[in-house]
Amino acid sequence: MGISSPSVLPAGTKQERVRNNMGLFPSANDFRKAGPGVEKDAPRKTGVGRFFELVGRDMSGMFLANLLTCLGFLPVICLVYVGFLMNNLTVMVLSAMVGGILAGPALAGMYDTVLRALRDEAGYWWTTYRKAFKRNFKSAILPGIVYCTVVTIQIFLVYFCFNMLYHGTNVGLPMWVATVLNLVLLHMLFSYMWPQVVLLDQPFTLTLKNSLNCMIAFLPHALASSIVAILFWGVVILCMPLGIFLMLIFGFWFQTEVCCQIVYGDIDRVFHIEENIQKLRDAELDAALKEEYGEGPDDDSTPKPDFLIFTPNAGRKGETCDGTTK
Repeated sequence: MGISSPSVLPAGTKQERVRNNMGLFPSANDFRKAGPGVEKDAPRKTGVGRFFELVGRDMSGMFLANLLTCLGFLPVICLVYVGFLMNNLTVMVLSAMVGGILAGPALAGMYDTVLRALRDEAGYWWTTYRKAFKRNFKSAILPGIVYCTVVTIQIFLVYFCFNMLYHGTNVGLPMWVATVLNLVLLHMLFSYMWPQVVLLDQPFTLTLKNSLNCMIAFLPHALASSIVAILFWGVVILCMPLGIFLMLIFGFWFQTEVCCQIVYGDIDRVFHIEENIQKLRDAELDAALKEEYGEGPDDDSTPKPDFLIFTPNAGRKGETCDGTTK
């Protein structure tokens, strides 16, 4: 498929999460205990059952991350709204670009929380969220700017089409088709873009390339995720000012969880996320044990890398798919 595979940050950085005991919502801790009818290595649930399992177990972290994400998007929403009142698309776009500097890292923190839940990883939510926010801040700025700018233009186009229709002027079928395709295709791209921003250490251009390849290879999942995002945010916007309360209560966590649940299996299949995270953890554990007991590496052992390069299409470890060496 030609998907390039970058590095995953070391275990113990983005991938540590233990039980959340903040108690904002009832958790499902009792269901973690072994009991009659519960197998030790039972496969993960899927579909609606998986959704309610994560909500019951990790609702506290997702809800609090949602509140912080809303705060991160508050500047861009206010600035874009000023441009909207001025009926000036240029001001709206510039406002989106400025506001995206903070909105991107905030949304990355939301995705980080949801992806930990999907991997059933342990960690204190606030500790891991704070570390992930700092670590993702720089890498999430450009995606945040692009995301906020694109969404702002999309909102303007939809408003323009319906406003013209309201005043008795139809913009024409080509304009409607272009607007709908713009919404669907770009949100298909975003469905695979944000998980990579959080999970993989790579240039943004490579993230976009991989996202495009993934949305083509897994078209039904990408389309389903895109439709969920469009319908959800469409309802939120149509219900304004009630939509503000919907954002605070459901907002980003609901849409992010559902979309990630749809596409996470594809991302893990391509980049082997969980497998390589486990390898990194094992490597760190071996290094810690050797350091503690004063043992040196074996003669036939290889040094433990600081990060792992995913190279499904490369010839040798350490090479990217275009043949260059990292």
